[in-house]
Amino acid sequence: MNLYTRKYLRIAGIIVFFSACFWFLYQVRSILVPFLLGFILAYILVPLVECLEKFRFSRGLAVILIYGLLLGLTVIVVFFVLPTLFKDFNEIIKIIPEYTQTIQNMFEYLQEEYSQFPIPISVRRATDETLIRFEEATISYIKNIGDILIGLFSQSFNLVLTPILGFYFLKEYNLFGDKILEFLPARYRADLISVGGEINQVIRRFIRGNLLVAAIVGIMTTLGMYLIGMKFPFLLGIMVGITNVIPYFGAIISAIFAFLLALLQSKWLALYVLALMTLIQQIESSIISPKILGDSVGLHPIIIIFVLLVGGKIWGVMGLLIAVPVAAILKILVKHIYYRLI
Repeated sequence: MNLYTRKYLRIAGIIVFFSACFWFLYQVRSILVPFLLGFILAYILVPLVECLEKFRFSRGLAVILIYGLLLGLTVIVVFFVLPTLFKDFNEIIKIIPEYTQTIQNMFEYLQEEYSQFPIPISVRRATDETLIRFEEATISYIKNIGDILIGLFSQSFNLVLTPILGFYFLKEYNLFGDKILEFLPARYRADLISVGGEINQVIRRFIRGNLLVAAIVGIMTTLGMYLIGMKFPFLLGIMVGITNVIPYFGAIISAIFAFLLALLQSKWLALYVLALMTLIQQIESSIISPKILGDSVGLHPIIIIFVLLVGGKIWGVMGLLIAVPVAAILKILVKHIYYRLI
């Protein structure tokens, strides 16, 4: 067997191996969620562990201290936060059918009101169809919110398993990187270290920055909703904080839901909610995000909107969450490949 034959067989073997790996991971994708979440948790906590190591703490002790702090925060959440959250959650699930009926009555009233005006038949028919579609979309949106909330709480097993897996990932974080480098050909290691370092910097800045911005926006929303007398301020604050991670569209998603809930309480309250959400998003986009995030991923807003639409089309909500970091990674890879080729 000559040199070229062995080379092509090796390339074919690598392709088959990675194809088999991807096929296997796709088949077991449902059980990979806690592993992925555990790795993300470890990835976020690594800077804290490395900071403690600079003060001559061993890695194991640093991890234990960080987890002790997380345990304390968890206890606070369980005893002081979860009761309120469960209360709001149960109430909103119970009143969804009532809200649905109220929305239907509201659209029927609108149809009766505008039917009194002399409108051409073709225009009236088109308006009726538009109102019906909008009514169906609104009701479906509210029902889907309930399904999403139920789905989040049904993932309790993953939430319990995530910190356990995160502990082991965090403890052996550097070992995983060394093993991956040993697996790769020596002539590519320097390039891969350079690319990996750049990706790591961008993604870590993106994750930490967005989590901080989401927390600030969530707290502002909770306080604002409470002050204007809106129901479920805590649940709405959490929802706004979570959806704020999605650039551009996240604010629209949460604002629509909050506006619809407020509209069913009072028209004036709906206006207050709309004004509050607008004010918070203006503060977030003009003051908070530029200070904390800056240009964290180096992507043009048009590109971000495009990848969000693509991600949402392919993977739904999860696609919206990962679209921007994946696009940032691809940008770095394409840049390095381009420079290698020329």
